[in-house]
Amino acid sequence: MRNTVRILGIDIDNINIEEAGNITKNLIKTSNKNCKIIVAPNTEFIMMAQKDKEFFNILRNAELATPDSVGVMIGGKKQNKPFKQRIPGQAYFRKILEMGEKEKWTFYLLGGKGDVPKLAVENVKKLYPNVNIVGYHEGFFEEDTEEDVINEINRLNPNVLFVAMGAPLQEKWISKHKNELKVDVAAGQGGTFDYEAGRIKRAPRPIQKLGIEWLWRLILQPSRIFRMLVLPLYLIKITFTNDITKGKFD
Repeated sequence: MRNTVRILGIDIDNINIEEAGNITKNLIKTSNKNCKIIVAPNTEFIMMAQKDKEFFNILRNAELATPDSVGVMIGGKKQNKPFKQRIPGQAYFRKILEMGEKEKWTFYLLGGKGDVPKLAVENVKKLYPNVNIVGYHEGFFEEDTEEDVINEINRLNPNVLFVAMGAPLQEKWISKHKNELKVDVAAGQGGTFDYEAGRIKRAPRPIQKLGIEWLWRLILQPSRIFRMLVLPLYLIKITFTNDITKGKFD
C-alpha cells in the first residue's frame, strides 16, 4: 500500500531516500523487463501538468513519484501530511547507483547534450568504481535514429534506464516507448547528467539544506527566470484553492 500525498491531482510518495531505494529495488526485482516508470515531481512538473493532460496522466500513474522540491514539501504541510524528506533528482540517482553497485544492477544513461553523458559516466565511475554502466547516449537525437537508440538499449538489456531530457519530454518519451523498452525501471532525471558531468555546479550545502537550489541555478542560468514564474503561481494556487488535492483533469 503506497503512502502518498496528492497535490493538485498528482500523487507523490511520502518516503525518505532509503525507502525510495528499497521501492526501486522491489520494482527491479518484480518487473521482469516490464518497464516501470519513476518520476520526480517538483513545483514546475505539477503546474505543467495542469495544462497538459498527457503529462498529468503519466505523473499520476507512475509506479514511484519522489518529492523533489520545497514547493512539494509545502503542499504536504498544508494538508497536515508533511513529507518525510525532500529527494532531489541527483540524490536519488546516486542512491540507486550506490545500491546498484552492490546488487549488480546494470545501467544505461540516455540524455544530455554532446559529451555530457560520457563525462557523467566517467565521473560516476570515480564515485562508484564497480557500478556497471553498460551504455550511454546523448538525449538530443533525430527522430530517424530513435529506433537505433531503442535497439541499442534493448541489446544491452539494462535493469535501470536513466533519461535526462528535461520535463515533460523525458517522461513522455519513456511513456511512449515503455512497451518497447526491455528495462526494469526508467527514471526521469532532468539536469542530473549536467551536474555529474560538471557542467553545472551544485549549490553550496547551506543552500541545499535551505531547499533553495532553484535560486542558485537561476543565478547560474538567468534564462530560467520565465520557468521560475510558476513558483509564486503555485503557492497562490495551493493557498487559495478549495481543495488542494484536485487537479485540472480530475
